Amino acid sequence: MAKYHVTLKASMKSGDLYWVADVEAADEDAAMAAAEGLFLQELENPEQWSFGEADIEPV
Repeated sequence: MAKYHVTLKASMKSGDLYWVADVEAADEDAAMAAAEGLFLQELENPEQWSFGEADIEPV
């Protein structure tokens, strides 16, 4: 097992969503699956999270 810093990007109709997580896994594929699993767990309790940072630029 090794530690991985995983950044996932989901492209959705209204914009992109990034999920960053540190996980322990046997390889990179397992690390991606572990990070996806953590994201799905967080989605089950949306009242417990909020956006803490923003990068806003005029277009």
